[in-house]
Amino acid sequence: MQAFDYNVVIIGSGPAGYSAAIQACELGARVAVLERHDTLGGVTLLSGTIPSKTLREAILYLRGVRQRPFYGMDFTQKRDITISDLFVRVRKVVDRQIATMDDQLQGHRDRIEVFRGYHATVDGPNSVHAWLLKNPMESLTLTAEKIIIATGSRPRRIPDIPVDNEVIFDSDSAFSLELKRETLPESLIVVGAGVIGAEYGSAFAVLGCNVWLVQHDHEFLTFAERPLVDMLIRRMEDSGVEFVWEAAYESIDRTPGQEGRAQLRLTDGRVLEADALIVAKGREVASKVLGLEDVGVEVTEHGLIKVNELLQTSVPSIYAAGDVIGFPALASTSSEQGRMAASYALGRRVGGRKTLFPMCVYTIPEIAMVGYTQQELQARGIPYAQGLATYDEVTKASIIGDEHGMLSLLFEPNGRHLLGVHIIGDQACELIHLGQAVLSHNGTIDYFIDNVFSYPTMGEAYKIAALNGVKKVSERAPGAG
Repeated sequence: MQAFDYNVVIIGSGPAGYSAAIQACELGARVAVLERHDTLGGVTLLSGTIPSKTLREAILYLRGVRQRPFYGMDFTQKRDITISDLFVRVRKVVDRQIATMDDQLQGHRDRIEVFRGYHATVDGPNSVHAWLLKNPMESLTLTAEKIIIATGSRPRRIPDIPVDNEVIFDSDSAFSLELKRETLPESLIVVGAGVIGAEYGSAFAVLGCNVWLVQHDHEFLTFAERPLVDMLIRRMEDSGVEFVWEAAYESIDRTPGQEGRAQLRLTDGRVLEADALIVAKGREVASKVLGLEDVGVEVTEHGLIKVNELLQTSVPSIYAAGDVIGFPALASTSSEQGRMAASYALGRRVGGRKTLFPMCVYTIPEIAMVGYTQQELQARGIPYAQGLATYDEVTKASIIGDEHGMLSLLFEPNGRHLLGVHIIGDQACELIHLGQAVLSHNGTIDYFIDNVFSYPTMGEAYKIAALNGVKKVSERAPGAG
């Protein structure tokens, strides 16, 4: 039997790779982790999920958004907010998370070996070649019984958009604003109204920027409940976001003759100028430089790695998890996939790939959802009823300063089985998990009616919505599908 250096070699240390490493170690494996950056955590920790959500919280606090219902709409914690004000919080959170990851790995240092700053390629079914990015002459070859690909994704590169990380940014490099500017931009163009574009647009608008959110068609968060999306659009417009629909770009560049300005020229002749521009035109997988096809790993035309229900590629000893395998490409699902990939690779059976998971959009206000939407139920011909709770009915919402949110329950009108939960408003991304728990156990809305919720809490919204839905059904009022 061939002797290998490791039981498992993992390429990438984002949510999928890191979870895979810890799980493999817990199962007794000797593990190697290869990471391109000097710091573990991948895009999620360094320039994506964690920094952007921390930035959002910093904006909410410094602008005093949650206090304005009590002290007036002009209230703010700090008048002249700087880049440093925002990023001091980002740095502290990121540094703390890095320290936590390092501490956890230190607890497994006898089984997990980490190679930082290395680019890796897959040389064969059981072999990975890597070289130090700072010194390509320093290379190594690792062999393993199993290989797990968890290299994540990066902003989609568009050749004719000159991302310079000074005035024109992509969705990852936007945080280099911290290094390139001393003052916040007074105006911002965001190209692309997907999740990332919506999150950045709403956050910077609340910060006080004039924001144009530019979309090539009239589609906006189509996976979410239409009534909630409409509410979000109105709230974003109230904050200062101007939606520019049906707007294809002709060119993006710096403003001629002016330093520090961006110019967007649309095909219909319109021209927008702003202090900064963020390109948020989706993401692409970071797997095309791994040499996977040379060793027989099947990928799609877009570079997504094809895997079976065990997260195993067409090469039996190679597995993949996270953004590299496609939808849903969330930090939460990637982490779970990493855990599962390591378990499967080491012969441990775990629950199948999850099809029920919460989707959260960290706009201001948040949107969160799990289960069916009304659009999906109507398309499938499934009868449903709806129960609603508006935040102005929830005492805790008044206490925390948000009376404009809403929680919607979709359920079977006869058996009352829960079909979907949709929330807009403060703490939506926390609240959604109670609905997820009931939904995952095929529960009914009677759970919310028959159980006691602490008062005052945001969870009370579930009881209000459930009682509202039952009342509608009993009265045969509009709302049943």
